[in-house]
Amino acid sequence: MTDYTGSLDTNVLLRLLLNDIPEQHTATKKLLSQSANQFAVADTAIIELVFALNRYYGFSRLQTAEAVEGLMNLKEINCNGDLFEKAMRLYISHSGLSFEDCCLSVYAQLNGSEPLWTFDKKLANQAPNSKLVAV
Repeated sequence: MTDYTGSLDTNVLLRLLLNDIPEQHTATKKLLSQSANQFAVADTAIIELVFALNRYYGFSRLQTAEAVEGLMNLKEINCNGDLFEKAMRLYISHSGLSFEDCCLSVYAQLNGSEPLWTFDKKLANQAPNSKLVAV
């Protein structure tokens, strides 16, 4: 089991990326630099981060992918990199899908639990491993 210094929430990740509140950006960088161990970042925090970057900060899908990739590459951060790397590729290539739907599709793939059954026609048409539930 990995020893973590703790976990980071979405707001801490946003401050680190955006430096829009300089005191919090500095505090986050200090926190990361003073730790001997990694910080865990929950899947929910990354999904919420993508939503916030797109919705509230106007990031494009490509800008969002670059930001998340940058976070995942930090040695101080431990997150579900395999899930998010694959979900970002799907998210960039399918502009009609939400990041949440991309994560669901990739999660099903990574866990051998395909197909992903859905009532969402857009998801079923765009995610290759998704199928509509018959009504």
